[in-house]
Amino acid sequence: MRRSPTVRIGVTAAVAGVIAFAAPASPALADGFTLDLSVPSTVYVGKPVIAHGTGVVPPRDAEFLYYFSVDALPANVISTCPEDRWEAVQIAESTGGSILVLKQGENRDAAGNFSTPFGFTPLKTGPVLLCGYTDDGAATTLARASKTITVQCSCVAGDRPANTRTPRVSRSRATLVCGPGSWSNSPTRLAYRWLVNGRSKRGANGRKLSVSRSLRGRRVQCAVTASNATGAATAASPALKVR
Repeated sequence: MRRSPTVRIGVTAAVAGVIAFAAPASPALADGFTLDLSVPSTVYVGKPVIAHGTGVVPPRDAEFLYYFSVDALPANVISTCPEDRWEAVQIAESTGGSILVLKQGENRDAAGNFSTPFGFTPLKTGPVLLCGYTDDGAATTLARASKTITVQCSCVAGDRPANTRTPRVSRSRATLVCGPGSWSNSPTRLAYRWLVNGRSKRGANGRKLSVSRSLRGRRVQCAVTASNATGAATAASPALKVR
């Protein structure tokens, strides 16, 4: 039995950006069935996107139970959509792609035209191949469509990261841990550096620092540098006196 329609929001292979449209939707694979994907030209990381699958189910099949689905596949792994939905699911699950939508067809008018909305949220940068299918819920693909999108950093040019909550040093037994604080403008990398009495400690560039005898009685800070495609910024924590 076909599982109940479900929706999963999120694109694990993709973060905000500009969408580059691929070639027009593939022609119908079954006579009279068509499908296209309508996706906004610009999306941003962490911000939900509303798109639509549009197409035709021939009036002669007005009572036909069909399914509309969309999968997001890493375009740096595969450049064209698989022949059918089940292949797309397997590739998505094995490469970090996502199931964006799987639902029964709906909203058909008298002529068989339909428009079904679906949502997704890009999570990281990279090219993404959206593969849409109309199928019979079994093994027959009735229509297929594809769009290639490029997801880029959500920051505006000139907007490097800015610290909005100061880093903090906490202690867990014999280990100091640097909390990175909060940053605006979608940093893509965080780097850590430890300071002892205001001076950088050689080789101490991880998030954690072991408490040695030489640190006792000293004032220790962690400095965090956040960077994105535009630039970088650094913020230091308040000093913690090691006891």
